[in-house]
Amino acid sequence: MSNPQFIPERYCTFSAQLAATIGLEEAVLLQGLSHQLGSGAAESKTISVPALLAEFPFWDEIKVNRLLQRLVELGIIAATPTSDPSIWSTGGHRQSRAAVQTHNTQAWRPSEHVIDLLNLNHGLTRDYILSQLKSFDRTGDPKAYDSRFRQHVLSEWRHSQRHPAFDIKEPPKFDNQWQPSTDAQEILVRAEIPASFCDSLRPEFILYWKERGGAPKDVNSKFIQFVRQRWVRHENSIQHSTLPERLSPQWRPNEAVYETLSLSGISEDYADSVLNEFVVYWVDSNEVHTSWNAKFLQHVKYQWQRHQEQTSGRSTSGGGTSPTDRTKDRSISDDLSDTSWAG
Repeated sequence: MSNPQFIPERYCTFSAQLAATIGLEEAVLLQGLSHQLGSGAAESKTISVPALLAEFPFWDEIKVNRLLQRLVELGIIAATPTSDPSIWSTGGHRQSRAAVQTHNTQAWRPSEHVIDLLNLNHGLTRDYILSQLKSFDRTGDPKAYDSRFRQHVLSEWRHSQRHPAFDIKEPPKFDNQWQPSTDAQEILVRAEIPASFCDSLRPEFILYWKERGGAPKDVNSKFIQFVRQRWVRHENSIQHSTLPERLSPQWRPNEAVYETLSLSGISEDYADSVLNEFVVYWVDSNEVHTSWNAKFLQHVKYQWQRHQEQTSGRSTSGGGTSPTDRTKDRSISDDLSDTSWAG
């Protein structure tokens, strides 16, 4: 004996041919709508979503609304949602094809399939997905809306997630007011190069690149390299000066001069003993030279050679002692006018 508990109290009927054309669920819902809409096409009628839910308890409100929208898109019914989300209005007059299409476009919502894909693959919430409808462009073929809407939501989400550090900033204008980037300035500070020195080179750097058509792509790296090279030259300007200059009365040779002289067996004390006459002579001469260290080195070696010759009583250049090399054989005027030591 059959159990009456499992005998359905009512059957859902639908057209198999219609289901093959518009879809099974759409055909079932359309059969249920016939009870509400009847046959009076000219009358203004409403569709009650709660009534449909009572007739089809296996669907929820979202599913019913989606199926109603699908029937509207297919042009089977002409209905629009009202201010009450549980009521759709079919209208009492026949709308134009353009009006129906415009309304359908504005009322379009993404399918549940698209919402599920965005949620499962990217973790996007339903509220966030539907909030993007406001900025979605509803033009073109409605059949492509789902695909285009999915791309639109992903594009907006990725744009909102993009970290500011990855934004491509417009390079600063390369003119006379150009300044190196903050990172470049920090690198130069860590290299213990004074900021005032860096700024003094900026006009020359700008002019150099402006004459070559504009700043290079790696302008900050070029500036760092330029400053470092100039700083090395500046730090070694005493030893390797390229600008001729006069000798200062307070001038003293650097340690490299004494080290070079010691290799020739000349002591620092001896070099200092001839320093004063060297300074006095060249200060009075008012001449300029690019390297006073080299000049003093030559002077000390010359004086040391003369000192050695006088001590040994003979010339180190060979051939014995020349009468003109002996002090007693030279006049006072010869000694005073002799500047060969300054060579």
